Amino acid sequence: MVTLTLFAWRDLDDLEPGVACCEYGSAAYGLTVLDTGMNDRVLAYHDCLLRVRDVALLTGKRSWLNDQLLTFFFAYLREERYSHLQEEVALVDCSLSFLVANLSPEDAQAVLKPLKLEEKSLVLFQVNDNLDVERAEGGSHWSLLVFHRRGQNGNSSDSFHHYDSAGAMNMRAAEALASAVGPCIGASHTAAMAVSHAPTSAPRQQNGHDCGLYVLAAANAILDTHGGGGAHSSGTGDVSTSTTRGGGEGGEEKAPTSALAQHLDSITPAFIEDFRFELLDLIETLSEPEGGGAGEG
Repeated sequence: MVTLTLFAWRDLDDLEPGVACCEYGSAAYGLTVLDTGMNDRVLAYHDCLLRVRDVALLTGKRSWLNDQLLTFFFAYLREERYSHLQEEVALVDCSLSFLVANLSPEDAQAVLKPLKLEEKSLVLFQVNDNLDVERAEGGSHWSLLVFHRRGQNGNSSDSFHHYDSAGAMNMRAAEALASAVGPCIGASHTAAMAVSHAPTSAPRQQNGHDCGLYVLAAANAILDTHGGGGAHSSGTGDVSTSTTRGGGEGGEEKAPTSALAQHLDSITPAFIEDFRFELLDLIETLSEPEGGGAGEG
């Protein structure tokens, strides 16, 4: 059993083993879980389940985000923050991206068919560099692959853009995924084979563990720009406001807009540090009875 207090998160790295409790400014989060096991449930949100062990990763400055946290935030963006974009935008989480990248073209088509990706003008994929299909939650780096359909943002052709906060670390994984999903979303063969890497405005991490946070912040920036600046914000927690301060897209090709570039430029290391705690705020808000419900699991 681990003593875990969520009302005063700060930095697990400075604490004694088995204790996750310390002060975070003057904030006092309403969610408090004491004498709980790491497998106990914190939040059930749509198809995503967050347990104590998942949420605890947000308390350590040197903790790498796992599949569950990335899947949760994509679900939040899809179901609440940008629910008004569901007809034109799709968000594909890490588990589904990894699955289709390792399936035959026929099986990948069958798996993705319910998402109707061929009807979307913008599709975001979470990318992981795991090469071992037998290893759950493998790999060591997250990045974001974005498909823009021709006609969107003035594009004259379909295009894939790869946002990697470590430069080209996930280049091969992104290219393999684009090749796998291209036929399923109606992308031209040229687009699937010519991924634009390292857009000029893509934010860069300065450590070896914040890649997942950069993926989520960049995804929010791209969606915010696509959706007209977040006019339909859900107003849930600080994530709904502060992550709209940044963002923009730039690239080796012409597709990005200056608004997106400006948005992405604001995703700095200091922004990411704040964003980590804003995710905790969001989980706390959604875990309240009216927000989504937490409980034992």
